[in-house]
Amino acid sequence: WENEMMVDPAHLQPGHFVARLDRPWLGTPFALEGVMVRQQRQIDWMRQHCDYVIIDFLRSENREKPAGWTGRDHSRDEWEGYLGDDKSAVNVLRRASLDEEAIRESLENHEFMHRQARDLIDKIQSTGALDSKDAREQVRGMADRLETNLAAMVWLTRIKNVDEYTAQHCVNVGVLAMGLAFALEWDRDQIELAGLAGMLHDLGKMKLDKGILSKPGRLTEEEYEHVKKHTRHGFEMVRRDPDVDPRVAQAVLEHHERPDGTGYPLGRKRPELEPMSALISVVDAYDAITSRRPYSEPRSHHEALGILWKQRDQQFDADMVETLIHFLGWVTPGTIVRLTDDRYAVVLIASQKHRLWPVVRVFELEDGKYVSGPRLDLAEHNEAHPDMPLRVRDVLPDGAIEVDLKSLLTSESS
Repeated sequence: WENEMMVDPAHLQPGHFVARLDRPWLGTPFALEGVMVRQQRQIDWMRQHCDYVIIDFLRSENREKPAGWTGRDHSRDEWEGYLGDDKSAVNVLRRASLDEEAIRESLENHEFMHRQARDLIDKIQSTGALDSKDAREQVRGMADRLETNLAAMVWLTRIKNVDEYTAQHCVNVGVLAMGLAFALEWDRDQIELAGLAGMLHDLGKMKLDKGILSKPGRLTEEEYEHVKKHTRHGFEMVRRDPDVDPRVAQAVLEHHERPDGTGYPLGRKRPELEPMSALISVVDAYDAITSRRPYSEPRSHHEALGILWKQRDQQFDADMVETLIHFLGWVTPGTIVRLTDDRYAVVLIASQKHRLWPVVRVFELEDGKYVSGPRLDLAEHNEAHPDMPLRVRDVLPDGAIEVDLKSLLTSESS
């Protein structure tokens, strides 16, 4: 993370320079984008309102790194070196480019995965049985070209259609699961299994009451108990398929378990959980939080990361959360952002060195609609125009402005 660190506001100290909040600066008591913490009331406000903040140590008077950070199995120095390595797996999205072949293949894969998800759902609803053969083959093919196509596939997970939430969610979780497994440097077979587990993880909901699933308000205790049964329904369907690895069935069963033991259906704690189960839990939550559901509006990429970060070691495995944050980055391909000059743009390529200076496609307003405008490399712009720098001010929820992201991605290959 270069010279920055994401921390719980409880660990802030006077002299730390807070470069980012988990929310827009507009509406906060701070006048500028960035604040040198000098008073206890500033820390108290951030503790009350923020799930996390970002400290910039180059700009801090106090260079002491707070407690409250863990880093996989690496020491802090090893972890930071790994993150700074252009060739490390976790930085795959930062070195990716959206070339014509990758975009074409990704669009084809994405559409095919959607068809597979819809077919799986239709068959379960009509026969009660699961046939995962086509899904397994599709995931296997994706795994063969994952590094090349991952940026475009992650982009496509940002296109949300509320009318096809279940199929879309299964596809998105499959893609993100493969990406996170790649970032964790799992072997090829495990990456494939993670993708399949993501595709199948929520299909047990097809056996639930649709009225309860689509209920806009808070569920009653009885309704919640009914919804919780989807993990067992899914597990029973998957384990009956002799061609599906048992680890996939286990992840389907355990994707709502929690490291602190308060999850379901078995209340297992972290030492008892399979790594794949912990992985699916994190990416399932991330996609759900960033999607519009009957009972909640979509949250932004930043808000989702903050929620996951706040619940690490309680609801989610801390190593999985931290790796997902590093993998997706502060601004990930396909996210809609607002620049500091108030223009909207979509992120094309994340920056390895400057997370708030990605390559973007700016939107222009024509006849009341947003259309594709110029391509802009913020790092190049800022080096050429140091007196008029541009950066990402806000990351917006998916669908925050009306624009055809799929057509825009297609135009990048032309």
